[in-house]
Amino acid sequence: MLLSKLLLLPVAVASSVTLYVSSVPVSSDASIIPSPIPLAQIEYDADQPIGTLASYTPPTGSYSPDHLLRVGLTDPKTGSWRGIVTSAANFADQYQKKFTIHVDEKGEPFHVGFGTSAKSSASTNEVEVEITTRAAGPKPVLNKPIVLNAEGKLESAEPEKSFLQKYWWVVALFLVIQLVAGGGDGK
Repeated sequence: MLLSKLLLLPVAVASSVTLYVSSVPVSSDASIIPSPIPLAQIEYDADQPIGTLASYTPPTGSYSPDHLLRVGLTDPKTGSWRGIVTSAANFADQYQKKFTIHVDEKGEPFHVGFGTSAKSSASTNEVEVEITTRAAGPKPVLNKPIVLNAEGKLESAEPEKSFLQKYWWVVALFLVIQLVAGGGDGK
């Protein structure tokens, strides 16, 4: 009996994703990364908010602070790049790095985020990994029942106003203009 309960427990399926880094081609700088190279291997469970870093190789080289790097992954179905662009200066040792892996309902990654913060003396690991699942969007309320009052009519929030109730200010303005225009003739 205990064995059957253990077999029925949900098993966490771990997935992994490889993040790549490449230079944004803007100039003929000699220190560019010519093609995407692996940056990090991340293992995660889509049900958990934190992933683990299996391997991490930061980009090396003498980059200027305005040098831009693309960090992301390639979509296996379409081959398109999905990720962000960041400054090469963000990979300096003085920064705490954070990768955010966005996964869909099936646990497949569809986007990568990257951020840095100043490294504190209490931080033990250099790189954090956060897993964010896609939230379901708002859904329309269909077939909402129509509520009728005791007389069988729709309940209206406000009764319909008459013409005079709606446009009293126009009538008052017309009368004021007539009094001012009529009083100025001297008749």
